[in-house]
Amino acid sequence: MEKESKTRALKKYFFIAFIFIAIIISIFLMVRYGVEGEKNLPLELKDITIISSIYAQSNNEENILESSVEQENDIFISFKDNPKLDSKVELIRIENLKVEKAGSIGTIKILKPTSNENLKYFQNSTQDYTGKTLEYSASTSDNMEKQQFYQDGGTIAFRISNQGLGNYVLTEGEQVSYNGKLLEKLGATQEDIKLKATMDIVLIVDKNEKYKGTISIDLPAEQFNENGIVTRQITDFNNVVFKRVTN
Repeated sequence: MEKESKTRALKKYFFIAFIFIAIIISIFLMVRYGVEGEKNLPLELKDITIISSIYAQSNNEENILESSVEQENDIFISFKDNPKLDSKVELIRIENLKVEKAGSIGTIKILKPTSNENLKYFQNSTQDYTGKTLEYSASTSDNMEKQQFYQDGGTIAFRISNQGLGNYVLTEGEQVSYNGKLLEKLGATQEDIKLKATMDIVLIVDKNEKYKGTISIDLPAEQFNENGIVTRQITDFNNVVFKRVTN
C-alpha cells in the first residue's frame, strides 16, 4: 500500500514537473519569437538603395531668376526569393510611413513612380500619398509605373520629397550650383534638412498569411557638400524583425 502511494506521488510530481517544463519552454519560445521574429520568409530583404538629390525649380521673369529649392529621396527596396519555400508573396504594402524632420523648413510629400523609364521614374510624380498605404502587386517582372514587383525577388520604389525649403533670387546669367551650396544661399544647413523615415513593410501571401517588419531610414543618403546627388545602400537588416500578423 505504501509502495503504491509513493508510486502515485512520483507520477504526480513527474506530471507537475512536465507541465512546468512545458510552460518554461513555451515562454522561452514566445520571448525568442518576439526578439527574432520569423526566420523563414517567402521573400527576404536584400538591400535598400537611397538616391538623394537637391535642386531648384526655376522661373524666369524679366532679368530675375527665382528658384525654389527641393530635396528628393528616391528609395528602392529590393527583395530576394527564399528557395526553401513554395509559397509566394502576392502583395507588398508600405504602411504607417512617417517622416520626422530635424528642422522646421520644407513640406514632406510621398510620391509613387509614374514612369518605368530609368532615371525618370518620378519625373511627373505630383500626387501626394502622405498618410496612405503604398501597395505593390506581384508580377513576372518589375514595373515601377504600375507598382509591380518580380515575384521571385524584385524591387519596389517610392520618393520622400522635402519641398519648399526656401527661395532665392539670382541675376540672370549667374551659374547655379546644384549641391550643398544651394542650402547656403537659403541660410540653411545640412542639419536643417535631415529626416528620419519609419515604416512597416507587410508581405502578403494570402488573407491568412501576412508578415510585418518595421524599418527606419535616415535621410538624405549622405551630406551633399560639393555633390548634387548622393547615394547609400543598406544591406544589414539584423535589427529588422518580421512577425506574422493575423489581421
